Amino acid sequence: MAQSDDSPLDENQETERIQPIHCDSKNLPTCPISCQRSASQDEVDPEQRLPLGKAIKLYPKVARWCLVMTLAIISWGYQLVIVGAIVSVDAFKRDYGETFERRQIIPSMWLSMWFGLPPAGTACGAMAAGWLGDRFGRKWTLFTGSVVSAGAVVIIFFSHVGGGAVTKRAMFTGGITIQGFAVGLIKTTCLTYVSENAPTSIRGSAMALFPTFTLVGQLIGFVVTYVTNGVPGRRGYLGALGSQGVLALAPFIISLTMHESPAWLLRKGKTDRALRSATKLFAPKINPSLVLKGYRDTLEEERATKGGSTFIACFKDTNIRRTFITILANVFPALFGLDLLSNANTFLETVGLDSSTALLMMIAGVVAGIGGNAVGIWTLSRVGRRQSTFWTMGVAAAFWCGVGVCGFFRGKLTIAPYFVAGFMVATIVVCGMGCWPAGYAILGETPSLRLRAKTQGIGNVSAQASSIIMAASLPYLYQVDAADLGAFTGFVYCGLCITGVAVGFFCLPEMKGRSGIEIDRMFELRLPTRKFREWRGAPGRPDGCEDGILR
Repeated sequence: MAQSDDSPLDENQETERIQPIHCDSKNLPTCPISCQRSASQDEVDPEQRLPLGKAIKLYPKVARWCLVMTLAIISWGYQLVIVGAIVSVDAFKRDYGETFERRQIIPSMWLSMWFGLPPAGTACGAMAAGWLGDRFGRKWTLFTGSVVSAGAVVIIFFSHVGGGAVTKRAMFTGGITIQGFAVGLIKTTCLTYVSENAPTSIRGSAMALFPTFTLVGQLIGFVVTYVTNGVPGRRGYLGALGSQGVLALAPFIISLTMHESPAWLLRKGKTDRALRSATKLFAPKINPSLVLKGYRDTLEEERATKGGSTFIACFKDTNIRRTFITILANVFPALFGLDLLSNANTFLETVGLDSSTALLMMIAGVVAGIGGNAVGIWTLSRVGRRQSTFWTMGVAAAFWCGVGVCGFFRGKLTIAPYFVAGFMVATIVVCGMGCWPAGYAILGETPSLRLRAKTQGIGNVSAQASSIIMAASLPYLYQVDAADLGAFTGFVYCGLCITGVAVGFFCLPEMKGRSGIEIDRMFELRLPTRKFREWRGAPGRPDGCEDGILR
């Protein structure tokens, strides 16, 4: 049931099941709000569909805050790469490793834990962010994540003081797992904030900033590791580990200065605070009252048709389809090989490159990937999500096949390892232009407004679960003390990319340029995947009405 403007939208309040609403097309003003296109939508939507450049000029404050929120993701990119980079540093291997065939290595069991447990921590943090964000707000949740991150850095930094190698490894394992939890809190909160506040014409490009700053974090990690690799003793890798504390400052400062999400405040019935926050984000070029009216219309329609906003609700009725699409978008990075690319210097050592050359190759790859992401931010404002995803993931499959072919020449051609590195760099670039930022755009558009934090938390769990599986398996695939596949690992990712294209073709709808209410209506109508792009509503009736019934 729709509430009055002054009543709070309590996320825990139960609502009765709403029966289909019969529309009287001759008397549309008497139709309920969920079956009408509100005045605010008529006024706001044309502005939201402006080209990217004009939209940024119309929404300058929102665009700036989207950029600021994505800066917090640098710490996630750094954390993705720092473990894989640090384990290749000679001084670190002397303190934490053991001797195998007259050289120092990190045992596969511990390497698997170090690659697998941080994503597990991130998954727990993502679920916690879904609950904390809806309970206490985006601002407080981001602050909590930054504090937990700082504590984790302390544990990681002082892990070297443990007595034996096993104690050091255990402390390091605990620290990076807690750090993963903090990353889950920070990442999910930032994703939710940007996706629920960015206008339609900005949302896709704003979400595409997340992989860009993930790569920036990875670049910092590779550069720091390369510099510290030449520092004698443990001072080098301690400097790299301690630098994570500096990166934890970004989300801390942002949490203190950000405006709370107007949509969340409105759901909590804090109308005055919501108006003040919307004014700071949208005024003076956009009337904040119209923005809040649009939020309220969407929230009331979702509340009337979908009931509560619990984790269970994400798997009921039409929400289960939206949750599956969000999960699919979240596993794209695991399918195109982000886990291996993030730890590529360790992998490249197994195919014949020395540690310094491997780090240089990956630094070059990340720089090229940032350039690819810059192109992707622009293309997402003009090209559909489906097209961007399928073409780039298909090309990535070809590049991974090339990596696998290089495995046949191991020990025969000295140039083969450089071809492996080249194919991996090309994969970073092409995925940065398409399927990676497109995945973020999809997960920013798909969840309903009421279930956004929880659905994205579930999506993050799926992303980390896939990352855990891949990260824990990879060392056993390519390490010399395990399967020793080397470059043949490329065939695994070739198959995963092809699988991603096939599943996405049947399940991934096109939602570019759609407002929240339009997306809600298309899912409520249960449109087939390939009908989303052409849907404009039934002729002669309000959008979302079919055969006189709002479904």
